[in-house]
Amino acid sequence: MERNGPTYGISFTRAQADTLIRQYLNKSILSFEYIDTGYNNLIFFIDTAESTERYALKIGGRYWNKIKTEAEVKALELLTKYTTIPVPKVLAYSSDRNNEYGVEWILMTRLPGKNMGTICETQQLSINAKKSIIRDLADYVEQMHFRIPRFDKIGAFKMNGEIGTDLNQLGPWPSYEQFIRDRVHADAIVLNKDPVFAPIKDSMFDAIHEFDKLKFPSWTNLPFLFSHGDLDTQNILISMDDPESPHITGIVDWEWAGSFPCSEEYFTSYQYFLNDDDDNVRNYFFEELEKRNILTPRTIEQFSLLEKFNRFATNLALWELTDLVDPEHSSVNEKLEKSRYIVQSVICELKNELK
Repeated sequence: MERNGPTYGISFTRAQADTLIRQYLNKSILSFEYIDTGYNNLIFFIDTAESTERYALKIGGRYWNKIKTEAEVKALELLTKYTTIPVPKVLAYSSDRNNEYGVEWILMTRLPGKNMGTICETQQLSINAKKSIIRDLADYVEQMHFRIPRFDKIGAFKMNGEIGTDLNQLGPWPSYEQFIRDRVHADAIVLNKDPVFAPIKDSMFDAIHEFDKLKFPSWTNLPFLFSHGDLDTQNILISMDDPESPHITGIVDWEWAGSFPCSEEYFTSYQYFLNDDDDNVRNYFFEELEKRNILTPRTIEQFSLLEKFNRFATNLALWELTDLVDPEHSSVNEKLEKSRYIVQSVICELKNELK
């Protein structure tokens, strides 16, 4: 199903790029290449005549004014200050789309390596190759969790170093319970506003009514940690010089980064390893994380309950069904019915578990 997504109506021309590069780098563009890998943004790779250094230009989509750009810039600043994780260096940015280009943008250095997602589309990585990448990834997650100062709130990074709202302008939250309840009530607004959800709206509101009566447990060990927010193959760059021992050369796209409960990473990141058909890969991933004292689904207190809360919140008003080009598409009803089934099943499980 086609959506009028975040980049709908967004453009950036070679002439605009020429002006920007001259203004901020005092260089002239040799090559300007659009990279068709971003969903929320337009991505361009740039080479200049005066330098062997390569650049990436990220043009923000039409959603999430200011917050997304500044969250990424601040995250990269923290990563550079506290860790050795290979991340882009921000050279210039604008979080005000009322600038001369009419868009938010970040100009940064381009990292070496190939996109892991693209590689995995064309070849099957061996077990040894996956384990090599897992070891690198675990090292970098350890740095995110233990080197970067922790915060007592949930939300995205602000330029002043504080935790602010998330990209949907909800929060910040002092507790996990408020984090989940606010997300549910935000979805209730979407259910009311978007006619695509009309066939299931009443059922979803019945489930929300039951959800509001639930008594949350209090977690004694659910720390809020620096989290990438979308750390999967599409945002990992690797070197395949040795196909049996590839290494991570860069991690990109930090716009969803912030301070989040440790459980959230297993819902927003790592899906390539978590969903591997070989249980040995998933277990190896957990073992490498646990060796570094990183909490995993095997060690997070009441993780199965947290997973149910997440499934409930993420299925109420499916984001993929908003801004559809054709709301009458044949797949819409199928997806609506599936989400209703999930929500109704999960609320029953939650009521039984928390009664």
